[in-house]
Amino acid sequence: MLFSTILIAFVSCVTQKKVVSIKKELAVIDSQLQQYGKTLKDQEVQLLNKQRQNEMDDTTSSRIQTFIGKTNTEIDTLVNQNSILIGNVVVNKMDWEKLQKSFAFSQKTSTNLKNKVLLISDLISSNTVVKIDQDVFFKPGQYTVAPSVVATIGSLFEPAAKEIDLFTKKYPEFTLSLVITAKGYADATTIGEGSLLYRDLKERLKLSGKEPDSKELNKELSRARAEAVKNLFINFAAAQSDNKIFLRKVLYLHEGKGEVLPDPKITDYKPDDPRRRVVLLFWSVFPE
Repeated sequence: MLFSTILIAFVSCVTQKKVVSIKKELAVIDSQLQQYGKTLKDQEVQLLNKQRQNEMDDTTSSRIQTFIGKTNTEIDTLVNQNSILIGNVVVNKMDWEKLQKSFAFSQKTSTNLKNKVLLISDLISSNTVVKIDQDVFFKPGQYTVAPSVVATIGSLFEPAAKEIDLFTKKYPEFTLSLVITAKGYADATTIGEGSLLYRDLKERLKLSGKEPDSKELNKELSRARAEAVKNLFINFAAAQSDNKIFLRKVLYLHEGKGEVLPDPKITDYKPDDPRRRVVLLFWSVFPE
């Protein structure tokens, strides 16, 4: 009888030591999780600043913000669940099993969340935009790309494709989606009424009676050029058979910004400034 009592006390003592140890380790994990949450908030500030500087497109920024929000929810849920277990003074057999399972789950989930934070941090700090000079890419008054340029398009798109490939290989544990966005800009030059370009753009705008103003025409011109660049990248990506990211889910977008200034850091733009005639090709990769 005495031996049984001593044995039970010994087993109980060992179990309580394990309980204390696991609770301490859970507390460490929770501290790490809370730090991840703070890092995500900092990343969101960096993200919005990058968006304001036109170094990241709006669609990507919105999607990353959504991803950050979901990740923060995961962190808060896990921390709240663990807080209950850590604060529970009396631990019976059922609670002990729950504590063990929670600890194992927290370890695995914490590693996954850490990788998500690293991925987003990496994406935000990466240069994910290719600047295309329209004066080189398009002939004056045109929005179709010259055949001679199409023949050498790989030299322009290859660096972005390599960056995408390297990025995805760094995070093999995630199923990743790719977004390619072409954003076109035009200067404030008046497009002559009655010119071939004027008629083409008016037709694209599907305006019959109403005569479009200069801003509408320049916006449509920038949209047409962005669409041309996007389509060229689609054709380029289709030929990249060895690059698996282009075989996954890829979203291709284009938009025309018209006479909006493309670089907020430049303060001396002129109405006919060639620096305004650009297409910015953005890429971004993030977990589905």
